[in-house]
Amino acid sequence: MHRLVYFGVPGRGEASRVALALSGLNWEDVEVNGEQFNEMKENGDLPWNMLPVLQTQNGTIAESSAILRYIGKFAGLIPSDAYQAAKVDEFMDGMGPLARGLDTTFGISEQEERIRLRKELFLPGGKCADGLKIYDEKLSQSKSGWAANTDDMSIADLKLFTEVFALFSGNYDGIEKSVIQRYPNLLKYHEKVANDSRIKQHYSNITTEDIRWTFLPGAFN
Repeated sequence: MHRLVYFGVPGRGEASRVALALSGLNWEDVEVNGEQFNEMKENGDLPWNMLPVLQTQNGTIAESSAILRYIGKFAGLIPSDAYQAAKVDEFMDGMGPLARGLDTTFGISEQEERIRLRKELFLPGGKCADGLKIYDEKLSQSKSGWAANTDDMSIADLKLFTEVFALFSGNYDGIEKSVIQRYPNLLKYHEKVANDSRIKQHYSNITTEDIRWTFLPGAFN
């Protein structure tokens, strides 16, 4: 049994949830709240005092990308070709700046200030806008249409798809859905992944009222 422990939102645990669903592994999706998270920290259950973590029979794995790489091997989402596998790692490692830019707003309790700063981050020239621009350019260079130009979908696609498009679900105040319209290659990529049979099946029970509505085909049309 594998137990993925994370908050009840997509965030940095969603890609691993999808990979686990595709892996054939016996697993449990464990959603925790803030109080439980703090208890886990106090009890020393979190190797780096962060979520998500993956609990396995051999011990706990932390850090979302490390978890995703581990699960990806079971799900067939890591290319057998060494070069393509390295390009997948490269793409995932290169996604850091967008997340770090947004992280600066999570500790701001004053709503108006938090919204103001987030809007600035996604304006042209903002750190998050620059990150989206880079992804858009990378996708324009991909001959296969997949994030790392792999022959098939990889863990880099799960990470890019879930972490980018979840930003526009309404769960993050100050980040407007209209922002994504500036990035045509990301929009095209969204439709490619959302309509992939594996992803479409995984989210087949999701409605437009769900927080995961941004993962559905046509979400941004």
